[in-house]
Amino acid sequence: MHSNGNRRWMLALALGLSAQAVTLGQTPQQRAVLAVKNPTALSRPAEIIEIPLAEIAAKIGPEAPERLTAEDLGSHKPLPVQVDGASLLVLVSLAPRQTLRIEIRQSANPPAVSPLVFGRAVPERKDDFAWENDKVAHRVYGPALQATGEVTSGIDVWSKRVPDLVVNSWYLREAEGQRTHNPALSYHKDTGQGMDSYDVGKTRGCGGTALWKDGKLYVSRNYLTAEILAAGPIRLRFRLRYAPWDADGAEATEEKTVTLDAGAHFNRIESAVRLSNASTARWAAGLAIHAGARVTSAPDGGSISVWEPLSDPATGMDGTAIVLPPGKSGTKAEAEGNVLLTMPLTSGAPVVYYAGSAWSRAEVPDEAAWSRFIEQFRERLRHPLTTRWERIE
Repeated sequence: MHSNGNRRWMLALALGLSAQAVTLGQTPQQRAVLAVKNPTALSRPAEIIEIPLAEIAAKIGPEAPERLTAEDLGSHKPLPVQVDGASLLVLVSLAPRQTLRIEIRQSANPPAVSPLVFGRAVPERKDDFAWENDKVAHRVYGPALQATGEVTSGIDVWSKRVPDLVVNSWYLREAEGQRTHNPALSYHKDTGQGMDSYDVGKTRGCGGTALWKDGKLYVSRNYLTAEILAAGPIRLRFRLRYAPWDADGAEATEEKTVTLDAGAHFNRIESAVRLSNASTARWAAGLAIHAGARVTSAPDGGSISVWEPLSDPATGMDGTAIVLPPGKSGTKAEAEGNVLLTMPLTSGAPVVYYAGSAWSRAEVPDEAAWSRFIEQFRERLRHPLTTRWERIE
């Protein structure tokens, strides 16, 4: 009887403690698992999936976005994440046809994520706006440079072959080289990381925009304002605004939103051009054509590309390309040192396109490899990663 009494007492104590735990909200943490599938036969080494925060809240309860984490259930390794607006971004890597299972949960101490993207205005270099990820780097030119008489709204290319973020260090190196009159410090010299050896001049560079009418380009001046909308660590998004310019008698303005993800060679760009009247001008995006360039265009009008020597031919070849979203097509044209894709313009309606680059000293050694790279990028756009929530037993 004594033993039975002890057992009844211990059972009552356990039930009481359990009830107390529920009362205090100390329930086991809810789990949410998302299956991410690669539907293609291509490797997807670095892509971002976007998960609505509302869906996560429905699975694990009210969430504190800054505490959300993602774990690869196969390797049990944390995945890089970023909250952007109403979505959780997760950087994933998938083999051909692979399905990856990710557990989303909250953590009191989320792991730190090393930045893989960066961008900023550079007032110390005449208002450049420069941006990069672990693969590519670009810049556009601002008001202070325009005030000197150098007017261009093309997109410049910096060739890099290391995953390091180099924008700050290259500008510092360039400034020191000018201060000490030491040309070896110039970012136009490759010291192992890469260099600036792309001549954008007054061209469209790598994906700059314009209006196209009767065989002539009408282009904006340098950007007027820049605003960072998402600062990383895995996605950079910023907005550029341009002052009004004349487009064959119509006043044009442009707002351009650029997104660059970790691991990507292509920027996603939204260009919204407004016109003051019902002009028949077409929207255009272009690539510079330098001496020795070879130009390729897709038969369906979905892309154009250039493979050409850099301004110092000893530093190799550079590839640039413009790709339109699946189902969209443009008309190829050439003018003023550019190859263009032109499309009908609806005033104020954004046009989405992708502009990117690669260097022969990095991942894309020759023109054939660049052509394959572009086609594989288009294939990934046609067949995005798919996601579905799984039940947890």
